[in-house]
Amino acid sequence: MTIKVFDDVLSKDLLEFINKEISIMQWQLHNSTPDTPTNFFNCITSSYLSHQFLFDLFIKKYSLSNKLLRSYVNCYPPGSEGSVHFDDGDFTFLFFPDSWYNKYKGRLLFEEDEIDYKENRLVIFNTELGHKAEINKSNKMRHSIAWKTLK
Repeated sequence: MTIKVFDDVLSKDLLEFINKEISIMQWQLHNSTPDTPTNFFNCITSSYLSHQFLFDLFIKKYSLSNKLLRSYVNCYPPGSEGSVHFDDGDFTFLFFPDSWYNKYKGRLLFEEDEIDYKENRLVIFNTELGHKAEINKSNKMRHSIAWKTLK
């Protein structure tokens, strides 16, 4: 498995809960790699029961056997983007919680692939794939929830 995409992964109520939780998170300035500008925000969620619940739900729903290393939420303000980087662990689970339009950009970019940012979408990919968040052309925040995992 290199990249897998799953749509409509959460119920409407659970997605609404997650978005409300994101709206009250405590954010810290962050960057994709130590040598790139700090241009977006991050909140570590490894201790959040809700994020452990989501991870367990994905594991069960898609018959996976990954083990969780850590989790966090990234928040990209308008005009910000990530830098190409590689993740730790074996696979990254990346969930897109925001309502979004393609005209806003904000896709998940790989060297040879692009995944549209779509509300309620889960993307699972091998951490050996360099990737980044495309520039956010909207006038609102773009969030992604990440789980770093071992196979």
